[in-house]
Amino acid sequence: MLKKLALGSVVSCLSVALLWTPNASAQEPTLQQLRACAGIENPLKRLVCYDKVAAGEGVDVAAKEATTSSTTKAVKADPMDEFGLPAEAASEESDTIYVAISKTEKDPYGKWVIYLTNGQVWKQTDSQSYQLPLSGDYSIERGVLNGYFLGRDGLNKRIKVRRIK
Repeated sequence: MLKKLALGSVVSCLSVALLWTPNASAQEPTLQQLRACAGIENPLKRLVCYDKVAAGEGVDVAAKEATTSSTTKAVKADPMDEFGLPAEAASEESDTIYVAISKTEKDPYGKWVIYLTNGQVWKQTDSQSYQLPLSGDYSIERGVLNGYFLGRDGLNKRIKVRRIK
């Protein structure tokens, strides 16, 4: 009876040791891998890179450096053109842009459709009443959870908008 108990405990100890072996053999992340992940602009891609490094998967440092240099070149184009686009398509450098309105109209639901002088088109998403004279100084600022607000200088009121073009 004692021999069976001893044999059972040895087998269970060996099986536990074998289960932990793959985790023990994971490589320690190198400083180059961590720097390559830290250089990624997109927060989601940076997190995925850190997860891969933590899991012990090899992160190709040269490929990461090439992608970060190409994304920084793409960002340099004109951040004002990308303001208001989804986070995957644009990297926001500034939280506020100052704009001029070229034309306004209302949709069938009574919400504003705003045409800017730079070619962007924004639409009101809330139901507040708001006056939009063309001669005002306007700003669009990014709020919490990628919401955008259109406001006029000197007026303590703003409307929620989203970019449609």
